[in-house]
Amino acid sequence: MPAPDFAELECVIQGREAPQRVHLVELGIDEEVLRAMAEQRLNMTWIPSLQDRQELYWKQRVMVYHRLGYDFVPAWPTWHHHPPVRQWLTADTAGLSRGDRQWVDEKKGLITSRADFERFPWDAITADPSTCEWVTRHLSPGMKMTVSATLFEHVMENLLGYEGLFYLLYDDPDLAASVFDRWGQIVYRYYESTIGLDSVGAIFHADDLGYKTSLLVSPAVLRRHVFPWLKRYAALAHANGKMFWYHCCGNVYRSGVLKDLIEDVKIDAFHAFQDVILPIAEFQVRYGQQVACLGGVDVDCLARLEETPLRAYIRDILERCTPGGRFALGSGNTVTNYVPLGNYLTMLDESRCWPLPKAGT
Repeated sequence: MPAPDFAELECVIQGREAPQRVHLVELGIDEEVLRAMAEQRLNMTWIPSLQDRQELYWKQRVMVYHRLGYDFVPAWPTWHHHPPVRQWLTADTAGLSRGDRQWVDEKKGLITSRADFERFPWDAITADPSTCEWVTRHLSPGMKMTVSATLFEHVMENLLGYEGLFYLLYDDPDLAASVFDRWGQIVYRYYESTIGLDSVGAIFHADDLGYKTSLLVSPAVLRRHVFPWLKRYAALAHANGKMFWYHCCGNVYRSGVLKDLIEDVKIDAFHAFQDVILPIAEFQVRYGQQVACLGGVDVDCLARLEETPLRAYIRDILERCTPGGRFALGSGNTVTNYVPLGNYLTMLDESRCWPLPKAGT
């Protein structure tokens, strides 16, 4: 009997109320997982994402999130008139395989020169408004949606490429700045067009800034090209009475940029945790008075632990994080298609069992 209550989740994240139950948060769940849950557990027939069946496709996504106990549905934009990005393909060996797995071309992006920049169809790129319209129409009472996009990741992975960005920051910093500014404005327009909808509860922005031990670029680069845009996105959300959540993989602690995100950007919640970097319970001890923490179940543990140790691991997170408030449970990143379905169900089950009944009651 799901009872979504985004308003309650908002109060918990903002620290205005103590949690009465465990709320669930995910930046995303791979479609293969959603389909398996729908067909194997919820007695639904999954409708593929076809051009002429998009509303039915999103209707079922909303229904699955509702049945699984979420208070919101993540919505990502479809960009019209964006040139195809450079990608490599390999066989997807996950348990719920999608056939091919894609990854970006790290050497070269779509823009390698000022001429490429001038030819790029910046003014033509728009976000399809239909997705938000379809989600809005089918939300269950108490549910909201979050809207998401990327800035740094899209510039680094697709527009310039990893090596392209790194070289350009030294060879032609003005061109690098121009690319960040043009894409930053496109993302801003998308958020501006959606944040006023009553059905939107938060911007859930996603930009991975680093890896296990450090950042991908210097703090100075982020402070010049990325954080000013994040600050604008957060201000837009707050001006409309909404929250700004931030997903960020990588070690943002040694460099000190987490302070920028909390004090300057003014994020309301931080998402993405790897135990090898900083477990969520330790994050909450250090920063929980300033910002909410979301997720926390390390994807490596979610993918590889057997049921008994996985339950113990999740219970430890709940025991350490739930009493402090400003916390919601979920994967440390996303529910990937290589996470065993049973392990995902174990996480959901533990969220419903909390607080655990006391002995003798």
